Amino acid sequence: MASSSHRAHARLRTTPLAVVTGLVAAVLMALTMSGTLSAFTASIANANNTATTGTLLMREVGTPGATCYSNGAESASVSSNGNTATCTSNNKFGAGGTLKPGTARNVPVTISNVGTMDAGTFTLANTGACVPGKTGDTSGTATDICSKITLVLTQGGTSVYSGTLADLGARTTPISLTAVPAGQKADMVFSVTLDGAAGNDYQGLTATVPLKWTFTA
Repeated sequence: MASSSHRAHARLRTTPLAVVTGLVAAVLMALTMSGTLSAFTASIANANNTATTGTLLMREVGTPGATCYSNGAESASVSSNGNTATCTSNNKFGAGGTLKPGTARNVPVTISNVGTMDAGTFTLANTGACVPGKTGDTSGTATDICSKITLVLTQGGTSVYSGTLADLGARTTPISLTAVPAGQKADMVFSVTLDGAAGNDYQGLTATVPLKWTFTA
């Protein structure tokens, strides 16, 4: 049997080991519970993440200078009417004058893109057939006036349409035009001519084709 002095000596050797083991366990537990381990970090925060929509706005200036906007406003401001308007002040075929056989009447029209985004396409389409009419009781009796008036439409000096008003009113596809970037314009000329062989039966008659310009983006 070991003596009491031997047992006391053994306890002295094992005590420091137990103490160290206990301290290590306590430190690990403390780190696990508090999560105070340090680390290097780097970060960037962005607060101004904003998506912005563009505007597509058309302006028409006819002869003698009436101005119309696609939003129906008096100036280039956004409205909630669907961005489509009816302009009755610009007559692309007459411009305040009358036709006589064989003589062309040229009517300039400027279409501008006053929005903030480019137009991907630009078209001109009829919204109805050519409608003949009379100016009064002294008008002629001819009924085919729409077939007797020819239109040549140019954009920037290049012809984009040539045909009678009857043909224009019967079109089922829009006339494709050169698209207009934001802040730029298209110079159009409507050249209308009454058939040179038209006689007195064509006096005092009218031919009307409703048209619509369209930008898409």
